[in-house]
Formats: sequence, structure tokens, C-alpha cells
Amino acid sequence: MSNPRSARTARKDQKEKDMKESPEPRIQFVTMDEKMLESAFETAREGYMQKQRGELAHWRDVARKIKEKFDVEFSKAKVWNCVVGKDFGSFVSFNAKNVAYFYIAEMGVLLWKHA
Repeated sequence: MSNPRSARTARKDQKEKDMKESPEPRIQFVTMDEKMLESAFETAREGYMQKQRGELAHWRDVARKIKEKFDVEFSKAKVWNCVVGKDFGSFVSFNAKNVAYFYIAEMGVLLWKHA
């Protein structure tokens, strides 16, 4: 039987390793506050590394990971949207101070709140 504490420690160690190994974010456009932006960067970097290791199969899996975290942490309803990929265009409406567009290596992330 596996030890839940050691599994948590392993996940924490992997997350720390991911933060050290993943590329730094390159900001394109941001209006959200620092706490939300740091959470977006951390979740995107973690998702990027999981995709690189093959733990996540598609860019949409990274987008889902980011969206679900923001729905839980920063709203009471499911109002966050996220697009992740290497090549995409967009035209979106968003709430003021609730959008971020950045890159982690070749992975573009567009995250916005619309309610």
C-alpha cells in the first residue's frame, strides 16, 4: 500500500523541479493582478512540463488545468476561459483586470474572465 504523505511529497518535489526547469513566461498582454498572474504562470508552467513529459496528451489538457484552477480559486461560478496552443488567433470580450496573454516557450496561453 502506498503512503499518501510520500505521494504528496513526490508531487511537491516534482512541482518544484518543474518550476526550475520550465522556461520563464513572456508576457504579451496582462491586466490581472499579481496574485492571479503568478497563479496563471505557475499552473501554465506545470502544465507545460506535464505536456513535455507526456503526462498530458494535448494543449487542451493544459487549458483545462488552468481554467479549472481559476474557476475554483478566483470565482464562484465557471466564468474563466482559456486557450492554449502553438498557433491561434482570438477576439474575445473580457472583464476589466481579468485577462492574461503570455508564452511559456512555444506554448501560448490566453486566459480571461467573462461573466
